[in-house]
Amino acid sequence: MLISWFRWLGGYVRIRLRGYSPERFLNLCRARNIEIWELKSSGLSYEMNVSIRDFRKLKPLRKKARAHVEILERHGLPFFLYRNRSRKMFPAGILLCAVFLYVMSLFIWNIHIEGNYSRTTDVILDYLETEQVVHGMRKSQVDCKEIQSMLRIEFPDIIWVSAEVKGTRLLIRVRENTDMEEAEAAETQEERTDLAAERAGIITSVLVRSGRALVQPGDEVEEGQLLVSGRLDIMSDYGEVLGYQYTAADADVYARTEYAYFDEFLLSHEERHFTGKKRYGFYVRLGSKQISFRRKPGFSDYTALAAEYPVRLTENFYLPLSFGTIRYEEYETYTENYTIEEARLLAENRLTAYLEKLMEKGVQIAGNNVKIEVGGGVCRASGTIAALEEISQAVPTEILEEPGQPDAAKNEEAE
Repeated sequence: MLISWFRWLGGYVRIRLRGYSPERFLNLCRARNIEIWELKSSGLSYEMNVSIRDFRKLKPLRKKARAHVEILERHGLPFFLYRNRSRKMFPAGILLCAVFLYVMSLFIWNIHIEGNYSRTTDVILDYLETEQVVHGMRKSQVDCKEIQSMLRIEFPDIIWVSAEVKGTRLLIRVRENTDMEEAEAAETQEERTDLAAERAGIITSVLVRSGRALVQPGDEVEEGQLLVSGRLDIMSDYGEVLGYQYTAADADVYARTEYAYFDEFLLSHEERHFTGKKRYGFYVRLGSKQISFRRKPGFSDYTALAAEYPVRLTENFYLPLSFGTIRYEEYETYTENYTIEEARLLAENRLTAYLEKLMEKGVQIAGNNVKIEVGGGVCRASGTIAALEEISQAVPTEILEEPGQPDAAKNEEAE
Protein backbone atom coordinates (compact mmCIF):
# COMPACT_ATOMS: atom_id res chain seq x y z
CA MET A 1 0.00 0.00 0.00
CA LEU A 2 2.79 2.41 0.92
CA ILE A 3 4.72 1.59 -2.29
CA SER A 4 1.62 2.30 -4.38
CA TRP A 5 1.23 5.65 -2.62
CA PHE A 6 4.80 6.69 -3.41
CA ARG A 7 4.39 5.57 -7.03
CA TRP A 8 1.27 7.76 -7.30
CA LEU A 9 3.10 10.76 -5.86
CA GLY A 10 5.95 10.41 -8.37
CA GLY A 11 3.66 9.58 -11.28
CA TYR A 12 3.75 6.64 -13.67
CA VAL A 13 2.47 5.59 -17.10
CA ARG A 14 1.10 2.37 -18.50
CA ILE A 15 2.70 1.50 -21.81
CA ARG A 16 2.29 -1.06 -24.59
CA LEU A 17 5.44 -2.65 -26.02
CA ARG A 18 5.59 -3.93 -29.59
CA GLY A 19 8.45 -4.79 -31.87
CA TYR A 20 10.92 -7.26 -33.25
CA SER A 21 12.28 -8.54 -29.92
CA PRO A 22 10.28 -7.39 -26.85
CA GLU A 23 12.04 -9.98 -24.67
CA ARG A 24 15.38 -8.28 -25.35
CA PHE A 25 13.84 -4.96 -24.38
CA LEU A 26 12.73 -6.40 -21.03
CA ASN A 27 16.19 -7.85 -20.42
CA LEU A 28 17.76 -4.45 -21.12
CA CYS A 29 15.34 -2.83 -18.63
CA ARG A 30 16.43 -5.32 -16.03
CA ALA A 31 20.09 -4.68 -16.74
CA ARG A 32 19.57 -0.91 -16.35
CA ASN A 33 17.58 -1.41 -13.06
CA ILE A 34 14.45 0.04 -14.62
CA GLU A 35 11.48 -0.99 -12.47
CA ILE A 36 8.39 -2.31 -14.24
CA TRP A 37 5.28 -3.80 -12.64
CA GLU A 38 1.93 -5.30 -13.58
CA LEU A 39 3.49 -6.84 -16.70
CA LYS A 40 0.91 -8.58 -18.89
CA SER A 41 1.09 -10.30 -22.25
CA SER A 42 -1.49 -9.18 -24.82
CA GLY A 43 -1.05 -11.23 -27.99
CA LEU A 44 2.10 -10.00 -29.76
CA SER A 45 2.56 -7.10 -27.35
CA TYR A 46 3.18 -6.49 -23.67
CA GLU A 47 1.59 -4.00 -21.29
CA MET A 48 3.32 -2.72 -18.17
CA ASN A 49 3.66 0.19 -15.73
CA VAL A 50 6.79 2.31 -15.46
CA SER A 51 7.58 5.45 -13.49
CA ILE A 52 8.04 8.84 -15.24
CA ARG A 53 11.69 8.94 -14.27
CA ASP A 54 12.39 5.50 -15.76
CA PHE A 55 10.27 6.22 -18.84
CA ARG A 56 12.77 8.88 -19.90
CA LYS A 57 15.50 6.18 -19.91
CA LEU A 58 13.68 3.97 -22.42
CA LYS A 59 14.61 5.85 -25.62
CA PRO A 60 18.07 4.23 -26.19
CA LEU A 61 16.68 0.85 -25.21
CA ARG A 62 13.89 1.09 -27.79
CA LYS A 63 16.37 1.74 -30.57
CA LYS A 64 18.62 -1.10 -29.49
CA ALA A 65 15.76 -3.62 -29.23
CA ARG A 66 13.89 -2.21 -32.28
CA ALA A 67 10.75 -1.86 -30.13
CA HIS A 68 7.87 0.54 -30.28
CA VAL A 69 6.42 1.99 -27.03
CA GLU A 70 2.92 3.44 -26.84
CA ILE A 71 1.55 5.28 -23.79
CA LEU A 72 -1.88 3.96 -22.80
CA GLU A 73 -2.61 5.64 -19.47
CA ARG A 74 -1.14 8.35 -17.26
CA HIS A 75 -1.46 8.18 -13.46
CA GLY A 76 -0.18 10.11 -10.46
CA LEU A 77 0.02 13.53 -8.89
CA PRO A 78 2.12 15.24 -11.63
CA PHE A 79 -0.51 14.44 -14.28
CA PHE A 80 -3.33 15.45 -11.94
CA LEU A 81 -1.75 18.85 -11.32
CA TYR A 82 -1.06 19.33 -15.02
CA ARG A 83 -4.68 18.60 -15.96
CA ASN A 84 -5.90 21.12 -13.37
CA ARG A 85 -3.24 23.78 -14.02
CA SER A 86 -5.88 26.33 -15.07
CA ARG A 87 -7.82 25.87 -11.82
CA LYS A 88 -5.64 27.93 -9.53
CA MET A 89 -7.98 27.80 -6.53
CA PHE A 90 -8.07 24.01 -6.56
CA PRO A 91 -4.37 23.46 -5.75
CA ALA A 92 -4.55 26.44 -3.39
CA GLY A 93 -7.42 24.72 -1.57
CA ILE A 94 -5.41 21.50 -1.37
CA LEU A 95 -2.49 23.43 0.09
CA LEU A 96 -4.68 25.23 2.60
CA CYS A 97 -6.28 21.95 3.61
CA ALA A 98 -2.86 20.39 4.16
CA VAL A 99 -1.79 23.40 6.25
CA PHE A 100 -5.03 23.21 8.24
CA LEU A 101 -4.54 19.52 9.01
CA TYR A 102 -0.94 20.16 10.03
CA VAL A 103 -1.97 22.96 12.40
CA MET A 104 -4.74 20.81 13.88
CA SER A 105 -2.26 18.01 14.46
CA LEU A 106 -0.31 20.28 16.84
CA PHE A 107 -3.09 20.24 19.44
CA ILE A 108 -4.77 17.73 21.75
CA TRP A 109 -8.38 17.21 20.72
CA ASN A 110 -9.24 14.09 22.68
CA ILE A 111 -8.33 13.10 26.26
CA HIS A 112 -9.06 9.40 26.71
CA ILE A 113 -8.95 7.74 30.16
CA GLU A 114 -8.87 3.97 30.68
CA GLY A 115 -8.89 1.71 33.74
CA ASN A 116 -10.86 3.98 36.08
CA TYR A 117 -13.72 2.39 38.00
CA SER A 118 -14.21 4.12 41.37
CA ARG A 119 -13.29 7.51 39.88
CA THR A 120 -15.46 8.63 36.98
CA THR A 121 -13.93 10.09 33.84
CA ASP A 122 -15.65 13.44 34.50
CA VAL A 123 -14.03 13.70 37.94
CA ILE A 124 -10.55 13.11 36.51
CA LEU A 125 -11.15 15.51 33.60
CA ASP A 126 -12.38 18.22 35.99
CA TYR A 127 -9.21 17.87 38.04
CA LEU A 128 -7.00 17.97 34.94
CA GLU A 129 -8.81 21.14 33.84
CA THR A 130 -7.83 22.84 37.10
CA GLU A 131 -4.22 21.95 36.23
CA GLN A 132 -4.60 23.47 32.72
CA VAL A 133 -4.67 20.08 31.00
CA VAL A 134 -7.63 20.58 28.66
CA HIS A 135 -8.87 19.77 25.19
CA GLY A 136 -7.35 22.11 22.64
CA MET A 137 -3.99 22.57 24.38
CA ARG A 138 -0.78 22.40 22.37
CA LYS A 139 0.94 19.03 22.32
CA SER A 140 4.24 20.72 23.15
CA GLN A 141 2.74 21.85 26.48
CA VAL A 142 1.82 18.32 27.56
CA ASP A 143 4.17 16.98 30.23
CA CYS A 144 3.27 13.31 30.58
CA LYS A 145 5.49 12.73 33.62
CA GLU A 146 3.96 15.72 35.40
CA ILE A 147 0.43 14.45 34.65
CA GLN A 148 1.31 11.02 36.05
CA SER A 149 2.70 12.58 39.23
CA MET A 150 -0.29 14.92 39.71
CA LEU A 151 -2.84 12.12 39.38
CA ARG A 152 -1.04 9.85 41.86
CA ILE A 153 -0.89 12.68 44.42
CA GLU A 154 -4.49 13.85 43.95
CA PHE A 155 -6.02 10.34 43.92
CA PRO A 156 -4.24 8.07 46.45
CA ASP A 157 -6.26 5.03 45.34
CA ILE A 158 -4.59 5.23 41.90
CA ILE A 159 -1.40 3.22 42.22
CA TRP A 160 -0.20 3.34 38.59
CA VAL A 161 -0.60 5.95 35.86
CA SER A 162 0.60 6.05 32.26
CA ALA A 163 0.19 9.14 30.07
CA GLU A 164 1.20 9.33 26.42
CA VAL A 165 0.38 11.41 23.37
CA LYS A 166 -0.79 9.47 20.32
CA GLY A 167 -1.70 11.66 17.38
CA THR A 168 -4.11 14.28 18.67
CA ARG A 169 -5.10 12.10 21.65
CA LEU A 170 -3.83 12.24 25.21
CA LEU A 171 -4.18 8.64 26.36
CA ILE A 172 -4.18 8.20 30.14
CA ARG A 173 -4.24 4.69 31.59
CA VAL A 174 -4.73 4.22 35.33
CA ARG A 175 -4.80 1.28 37.69
CA GLU A 176 -6.70 1.61 40.94
CA ASN A 177 -5.92 -0.12 44.21
CA THR A 178 -8.52 -2.87 44.34
CA ASP A 179 -7.20 -3.87 47.79
CA MET A 180 -8.04 -0.46 49.28
CA GLU A 181 -10.84 -1.94 51.38
CA GLU A 182 -8.46 -4.56 52.75
CA ALA A 183 -5.94 -1.85 53.58
CA GLU A 184 -8.62 0.15 55.36
CA ALA A 185 -9.66 -2.96 57.26
CA ALA A 186 -6.03 -3.48 58.29
CA GLU A 187 -5.88 0.08 59.60
CA THR A 188 -9.12 -0.51 61.48
CA GLN A 189 -7.47 -3.43 63.28
CA GLU A 190 -5.17 -0.95 64.99
CA GLU A 191 -8.08 1.15 66.26
CA ARG A 192 -10.01 0.67 69.48
CA THR A 193 -13.50 -0.47 68.51
CA ASP A 194 -16.43 -2.49 69.81
CA LEU A 195 -19.10 -4.26 67.81
CA ALA A 196 -22.73 -3.16 68.27
CA ALA A 197 -26.00 -4.45 66.82
CA GLU A 198 -27.02 -2.72 63.62
CA ARG A 199 -30.54 -4.17 63.91
CA ALA A 200 -32.64 -5.76 66.59
CA GLY A 201 -32.91 -9.54 66.51
CA ILE A 202 -32.29 -12.91 68.17
CA ILE A 203 -28.66 -14.10 68.13
CA THR A 204 -28.12 -17.40 66.28
CA SER A 205 -24.30 -17.66 66.27
CA VAL A 206 -21.26 -15.77 67.56
CA LEU A 207 -17.72 -16.34 66.22
CA VAL A 208 -15.18 -14.07 67.92
CA ARG A 209 -11.72 -13.56 66.44
CA SER A 210 -10.63 -10.71 68.71
CA GLY A 211 -12.35 -9.06 71.66
CA ARG A 212 -14.77 -10.37 74.29
CA ALA A 213 -18.27 -11.63 73.47
CA LEU A 214 -21.08 -10.01 75.46
CA VAL A 215 -23.96 -12.07 73.98
CA GLN A 216 -24.67 -15.74 73.37
CA PRO A 217 -26.89 -17.60 70.88
CA GLY A 218 -30.52 -17.24 71.90
CA ASP A 219 -30.09 -13.74 73.36
CA GLU A 220 -32.47 -11.05 72.15
CA VAL A 221 -30.67 -7.79 71.36
CA GLU A 222 -31.82 -4.27 70.54
CA GLU A 223 -30.42 -1.92 67.94
CA GLY A 224 -27.21 -0.31 69.22
CA GLN A 225 -26.59 -2.91 71.96
CA LEU A 226 -22.95 -3.97 72.39
CA LEU A 227 -22.23 -7.46 71.08
CA VAL A 228 -18.44 -7.77 71.34
CA SER A 229 -16.19 -5.56 73.44
CA GLY A 230 -12.75 -4.49 72.27
CA ARG A 231 -11.68 -3.79 75.88
CA LEU A 232 -10.05 -6.70 77.74
CA ASP A 233 -9.57 -6.59 81.52
CA ILE A 234 -6.11 -7.38 82.94
CA MET A 235 -6.75 -9.28 86.18
CA SER A 236 -4.50 -9.96 89.14
CA ASP A 237 -4.22 -13.31 90.93
CA TYR A 238 -6.77 -12.01 93.43
CA GLY A 239 -9.36 -11.15 90.80
CA GLU A 240 -8.72 -7.42 90.86
CA VAL A 241 -8.67 -5.34 87.68
CA LEU A 242 -5.14 -4.02 87.20
CA GLY A 243 -5.69 -2.35 83.82
CA TYR A 244 -7.21 -2.60 80.36
CA GLN A 245 -6.00 -3.73 76.99
CA TYR A 246 -7.73 -2.37 73.91
CA THR A 247 -8.08 -3.91 70.48
CA ALA A 248 -10.34 -3.76 67.45
CA ALA A 249 -13.15 -6.21 68.06
CA ASP A 250 -13.58 -8.66 65.19
CA ALA A 251 -16.37 -11.21 65.05
CA ASP A 252 -19.19 -12.67 62.97
CA VAL A 253 -22.49 -12.24 64.81
CA TYR A 254 -25.56 -13.62 63.05
CA ALA A 255 -29.13 -13.03 64.18
CA ARG A 256 -32.69 -13.61 63.11
CA THR A 257 -34.13 -10.24 62.16
CA GLU A 258 -37.43 -8.97 60.86
CA TYR A 259 -38.17 -6.36 58.18
CA ALA A 260 -41.48 -4.55 58.02
CA TYR A 261 -42.64 -4.27 54.40
CA PHE A 262 -45.25 -1.86 53.05
CA ASP A 263 -45.95 -0.93 49.44
CA GLU A 264 -48.97 0.80 47.93
CA PHE A 265 -49.92 2.14 44.50
CA LEU A 266 -53.07 3.27 42.70
CA LEU A 267 -54.74 1.05 40.16
CA SER A 268 -55.22 4.02 37.81
CA HIS A 269 -52.01 5.07 36.11
CA GLU A 270 -50.77 6.89 33.04
CA GLU A 271 -49.34 5.01 30.07
CA ARG A 272 -47.37 6.40 27.13
CA HIS A 273 -48.32 5.26 23.64
CA PHE A 274 -46.01 6.27 20.82
CA THR A 275 -47.84 7.40 17.68
CA GLY A 276 -44.99 6.56 15.30
CA LYS A 277 -44.48 10.18 14.22
CA LYS A 278 -40.84 11.27 14.26
CA ARG A 279 -38.89 14.45 13.56
CA TYR A 280 -35.16 14.96 13.31
CA GLY A 281 -32.82 17.79 14.23
CA PHE A 282 -29.18 18.40 13.38
CA TYR A 283 -26.32 20.33 14.99
CA VAL A 284 -22.60 20.92 14.53
CA ARG A 285 -20.16 21.31 17.42
CA LEU A 286 -16.88 23.14 16.76
CA GLY A 287 -14.76 23.18 19.90
CA SER A 288 -16.99 24.53 22.66
CA LYS A 289 -19.33 26.28 20.20
CA GLN A 290 -22.49 24.62 18.98
CA ILE A 291 -24.48 25.55 15.89
CA SER A 292 -27.98 24.08 15.90
CA PHE A 293 -30.16 23.40 12.90
CA ARG A 294 -33.02 22.19 15.04
CA ARG A 295 -36.62 23.02 14.60
CA LYS A 296 -39.45 22.49 17.01
CA PRO A 297 -40.95 19.07 16.42
CA GLY A 298 -44.48 20.39 16.63
CA PHE A 299 -45.51 17.72 19.14
CA SER A 300 -47.14 18.49 22.47
CA ASP A 301 -45.61 15.42 24.16
CA TYR A 302 -42.43 13.84 22.88
CA THR A 303 -39.12 12.25 23.81
CA ALA A 304 -35.75 13.40 22.47
CA LEU A 305 -32.77 11.13 21.80
CA ALA A 306 -29.43 12.72 20.82
CA ALA A 307 -26.41 11.04 19.20
CA GLU A 308 -23.07 12.79 18.56
CA TYR A 309 -20.33 11.65 16.16
CA PRO A 310 -16.82 13.14 16.48
CA VAL A 311 -14.79 13.62 13.30
CA ARG A 312 -11.43 11.87 13.11
CA LEU A 313 -9.07 11.26 10.23
CA THR A 314 -7.31 8.25 11.78
CA GLU A 315 -7.72 6.26 14.97
CA ASN A 316 -5.85 8.89 16.98
CA PHE A 317 -6.26 12.04 14.84
CA TYR A 318 -9.40 13.68 16.22
CA LEU A 319 -10.59 17.06 14.99
CA PRO A 320 -12.42 19.58 17.21
CA LEU A 321 -15.50 18.97 15.09
CA SER A 322 -18.49 16.73 15.67
CA PHE A 323 -21.92 16.27 14.19
CA GLY A 324 -25.03 15.40 16.13
CA THR A 325 -28.57 14.30 15.41
CA ILE A 326 -31.66 14.52 17.59
CA ARG A 327 -34.66 12.27 17.12
CA TYR A 328 -38.03 13.40 18.44
CA GLU A 329 -40.81 10.83 18.92
CA GLU A 330 -44.37 11.82 19.67
CA TYR A 331 -46.40 10.00 22.30
CA GLU A 332 -49.87 10.31 23.78
CA THR A 333 -50.72 9.78 27.43
CA TYR A 334 -53.74 7.72 28.46
CA THR A 335 -55.11 6.93 31.91
CA GLU A 336 -55.59 3.20 32.38
CA ASN A 337 -56.52 0.87 35.24
CA TYR A 338 -54.70 -2.30 36.28
CA THR A 339 -56.81 -5.42 36.47
CA ILE A 340 -56.68 -7.38 39.73
CA GLU A 341 -54.31 -9.92 38.17
CA GLU A 342 -52.05 -7.20 36.75
CA ALA A 343 -51.97 -5.36 40.07
CA ARG A 344 -51.06 -8.51 42.01
CA LEU A 345 -48.36 -9.39 39.50
CA LEU A 346 -46.88 -5.88 39.70
CA ALA A 347 -46.94 -5.97 43.52
CA GLU A 348 -45.19 -9.37 43.49
CA ASN A 349 -42.53 -8.07 41.10
CA ARG A 350 -41.89 -5.06 43.34
CA LEU A 351 -41.64 -7.34 46.38
CA THR A 352 -39.22 -9.62 44.52
CA ALA A 353 -37.04 -6.61 43.58
CA TYR A 354 -36.98 -5.57 47.26
CA LEU A 355 -35.94 -9.07 48.36
CA GLU A 356 -33.19 -9.15 45.72
CA LYS A 357 -31.78 -5.89 47.07
CA LEU A 358 -31.68 -7.41 50.56
CA MET A 359 -29.90 -10.52 49.27
CA GLU A 360 -27.35 -8.36 47.46
CA LYS A 361 -26.44 -6.98 50.91
CA GLY A 362 -25.83 -10.51 52.21
CA VAL A 363 -29.22 -10.96 53.90
CA GLN A 364 -30.62 -14.51 53.82
CA ILE A 365 -34.42 -14.60 53.49
CA ALA A 366 -35.88 -17.04 56.05
CA GLY A 367 -39.57 -16.32 55.63
CA ASN A 368 -42.04 -14.12 53.80
CA ASN A 369 -45.27 -13.07 55.51
CA VAL A 370 -46.43 -10.36 53.12
CA LYS A 371 -50.07 -10.18 52.02
CA ILE A 372 -51.29 -8.45 48.86
CA GLU A 373 -54.75 -6.89 48.86
CA VAL A 374 -56.54 -5.13 45.99
CA GLY A 375 -59.55 -2.92 46.63
CA GLY A 376 -60.83 0.63 46.75
CA GLY A 377 -58.76 1.61 43.72
CA VAL A 378 -55.53 0.70 45.56
CA CYS A 379 -53.17 -2.27 45.60
CA ARG A 380 -51.50 -2.70 48.98
CA ALA A 381 -48.76 -5.12 50.07
CA SER A 382 -47.89 -5.29 53.76
CA GLY A 383 -46.37 -7.70 56.23
CA THR A 384 -43.03 -8.83 57.58
CA ILE A 385 -39.97 -10.58 56.16
CA ALA A 386 -37.94 -12.91 58.38
CA ALA A 387 -34.22 -12.86 57.67
CA LEU A 388 -30.89 -14.21 58.85
CA GLU A 389 -27.98 -11.75 58.62
CA GLU A 390 -24.74 -10.49 60.12
CA ILE A 391 -25.75 -7.56 62.37
CA SER A 392 -22.48 -6.32 63.91
CA GLN A 393 -21.04 -2.90 63.15
CA ALA A 394 -17.92 -1.20 64.54
CA VAL A 395 -18.34 1.58 67.11
CA PRO A 396 -15.67 3.45 69.15
CA THR A 397 -14.66 1.82 72.41
CA GLU A 398 -15.23 3.76 75.63
CA ILE A 399 -11.82 4.39 77.20
CA LEU A 400 -11.86 3.85 80.97
CA GLU A 401 -9.50 5.36 83.48
CA GLU A 402 -6.79 2.92 84.51
CA PRO A 403 -7.30 1.50 88.06
CA GLY A 404 -4.95 2.99 90.70
CA GLN A 405 -4.22 6.16 88.75
CA PRO A 406 -6.19 8.48 91.09
CA ASP A 407 -4.35 7.09 94.18
CA ALA A 408 -1.02 7.55 92.50
CA ALA A 409 -1.93 11.12 91.67
CA LYS A 410 -2.86 11.78 95.35
CA ASN A 411 0.48 10.36 96.53
CA GLU A 412 2.32 12.63 94.15
CA GLU A 413 0.41 15.64 95.50
CA ALA A 414 1.17 14.63 99.12
CA GLU A 415 4.86 14.35 98.36
